[in-house]
Amino acid sequence: MTSKSNQRQVCARCAEIKQACDGSSPCSRCLRLSLPCVAKGRGHHVVANDAVLNGRKPKAKVTRVHTGCFTCKQRRKKCDEVKPKCADCRRLNLLCNWPTQLGHRRSTLRGDTLTSSSSSRVSKRDLPSDVQTPTVLVPGHDELQRQHWISEYNYGINVEDLPNDMEFQDWTDPSILSPIMLLDDTDSTTSPSGSDLSLVLPTPLPDLASCEDRALFNHFLHVVAPILSRCGTNGANPYLKNLLPLADENEIVLNSILALSAKHWRKCMPQLAARGTIHQSRATQSLAVLLPQVDRTAADIALASSLVLCMTELFDGVSTSWKFHLTGAKRLLDALQTQKRRKGTTSLHRFLVRLYHFLDSATTTSTCRPPIVKENQGQNVMTSPELQNQTGPSEVHQSDNDAEDFAVYGLPKPLFHLVDRVNTTAYERRHRIDEASDSEFRQQAAKVEELIGSWSYEYGGVSQAVSKLCSGDPDAYNAVTAFEWALRLRLHQIVDGYGLDNMIVVDAVNGIIESTQKIRYGSPLESCILFPLVMAGGACSSLEHRLIIQDRLMVMERTCGFGYLYNARELVERVWKRRAQSAPDAIVNWARIRFEEMDGLVIF
Repeated sequence: MTSKSNQRQVCARCAEIKQACDGSSPCSRCLRLSLPCVAKGRGHHVVANDAVLNGRKPKAKVTRVHTGCFTCKQRRKKCDEVKPKCADCRRLNLLCNWPTQLGHRRSTLRGDTLTSSSSSRVSKRDLPSDVQTPTVLVPGHDELQRQHWISEYNYGINVEDLPNDMEFQDWTDPSILSPIMLLDDTDSTTSPSGSDLSLVLPTPLPDLASCEDRALFNHFLHVVAPILSRCGTNGANPYLKNLLPLADENEIVLNSILALSAKHWRKCMPQLAARGTIHQSRATQSLAVLLPQVDRTAADIALASSLVLCMTELFDGVSTSWKFHLTGAKRLLDALQTQKRRKGTTSLHRFLVRLYHFLDSATTTSTCRPPIVKENQGQNVMTSPELQNQTGPSEVHQSDNDAEDFAVYGLPKPLFHLVDRVNTTAYERRHRIDEASDSEFRQQAAKVEELIGSWSYEYGGVSQAVSKLCSGDPDAYNAVTAFEWALRLRLHQIVDGYGLDNMIVVDAVNGIIESTQKIRYGSPLESCILFPLVMAGGACSSLEHRLIIQDRLMVMERTCGFGYLYNARELVERVWKRRAQSAPDAIVNWARIRFEEMDGLVIF
């Protein structure tokens, strides 16, 4: 039986409304609501004047204000009206916007039209909330449109924690963003006059209670996206700039991003792989539902999701499902170009087209076929006179295009797409049946070899091309040199076979080894040298070269982290093992081993 000393004192008011009482006299609730605090006796009797609580029971004072901050009104919370930032907004680290500023905002931006990335939005059920994304104020014609829900929780992600290359200012381009991604200026006294949009403080993405999903999104923001962008911190990350706004509005894109993030963590944190599989399944099912609508709208959302899912399979290094995603994205690309003719092109559209052609070319080494869509066919819509009139002169966007090309490709774009020509030559081997066809085949190969040596002439040489197209990255020249040697070696193998006694093979292996050793560990361009390292690993014969290649691949497994890097090292180790078990003059074909035993591996 509980002793009287252990019984808590409860006031009559708290007991009546069945709320916890702190036992003080007066208690905090009665003190805050200006109510008489009367102790409740045993047997539910009031130890005081009952008339105080019966008949003339005072009501709590409720002060209804109409001048509180907009954030508290949105959250349906009482605002203490402390300026410049009320207590709740200060405690929860939220934006604090006041009606006066809102009116100024409405008058400043009235009449502006914003182009959403798509008119069809996929509903959101399970969005991550540990990464802070902008909360917005969007003026409508007569009243504000529906506001982005502001989370009450701060998951510890501050502005200082965000990557340096995440430039929120670029998100305010109305051609690529939906209205909810616009940023509101909370302090008109500190902002420059005439500025409409500025970053004050990002707030978490809403509607997510799963710690795993928050961790996956945070991992994408801080780790995966910087790895995908091959320009380091020298410029804006196009993956963050273009995919995050879509993920904030569309569950299908968000699930694709979370699946990609989980795939990157598959080796070191396999417990999250199951969660990533769930998101991948959700994204695939949502994409199947969205596909019948892409001819009319939402082609950009479907294409973005399809490309992210394609990368998820590519970077896994085991699955062959990337072939279906890449083939299906061809139809989405056509639908996107049709919609661009009607509505005009945006930087998001250009990024999606650029990413598609990068993945399309990267997979040709594994398919030994021409790319699904040629580069000039994919770019013809964006270079049409009508779209140039809408987007401005091409010179204005040339530097931005070069920077985004470098972020996606990591190498000069003209050089990277020479892999298309090399693998198209490999595809033509099927017509090599007699001396006449062999002679014609060698002539085509000679033209490709000439292109490998002359691609940089229009820029004034390799150094000038690297300086112009690669933002002057110190590792870019060595990566370009290694890639050139890899293309020459691959072309030689296609034409003359996989023997090791030719001087071209020796020179190419030495050139690749020398160039890759000059690229620092952890460089953003480190993922660009996987193709050269595999080519050198499949053709090297000395133990010294094998150890150098093996060491670099093992380092890349930690710095880049995706599963296809582990499988690439396993491929070259299988080649070395087969060569050691075979006769001295036996030819070991690394491409056949990859095709027969590791069909899902893509080397790029």
